[in-house]
Amino acid sequence: MNTKHKIIFGNCMEMGDLDECSIQLIVTSPPYYNAPFDYDGLFASYEQYLGVLRKFAIEAYRVLAEGRIFVLNIDDMLVNGLKYPIVADATKIFQDAGFRYRDRIIWKKPDGYLRISKRSGVILQNPFPMYYYPDNLLESIIIFQKGKFDYRSISKEIRELSKIDKNEFQNNNWHKTLWEMTNVLGKITSKSSAREIKEFNSACDFSKSNQEIIEKLFQEAKANNFEVIIEGV
Repeated sequence: MNTKHKIIFGNCMEMGDLDECSIQLIVTSPPYYNAPFDYDGLFASYEQYLGVLRKFAIEAYRVLAEGRIFVLNIDDMLVNGLKYPIVADATKIFQDAGFRYRDRIIWKKPDGYLRISKRSGVILQNPFPMYYYPDNLLESIIIFQKGKFDYRSISKEIRELSKIDKNEFQNNNWHKTLWEMTNVLGKITSKSSAREIKEFNSACDFSKSNQEIIEKLFQEAKANNFEVIIEGV
């Protein structure tokens, strides 16, 4: 089947190039608030960061078609010793913009994943109560929906073209709210170089496999026209 691809470079807070209700699926993993390894100092304050999310949520709601899905890969962030509740704040922001909170998938990364800090090392140096800080191996994939989807709007032909492989669905545990990432090469140890750690962390970013799963679950095929998707905003 022939497909047409178009990339638009622009501001996610002002998507004037996109018509109202013209997008069938949005999948995005926005910058994490001032993440030390990737976005250190990008935002002047946490309120500024939340302000960007608010404007984006409003625009996303405008361009997304009725009944369609918005997927947000995001998680809480530790910056300069302070933990920011990004998941809770982002969920409220998107609900306030009009989205319905549909579900939350927990994405578990490999046990050897080390990104922002080795927080658990604190209790090894001070093995006493109140020194416990766990290492985070999880990210959130939050699923929102704009209104209700009209299942009758999809023809029998399109439904058959879009059919999900039940064996793939069950064998890969897509039916669970915990997805484990397995497509990471290499291993990180205490002797790993900064370059090796950076490459490992990059491989652990929101993976293509996760994106493909989401598209299979929420995007139907088109026989004669195109699904329009926003990805990686």
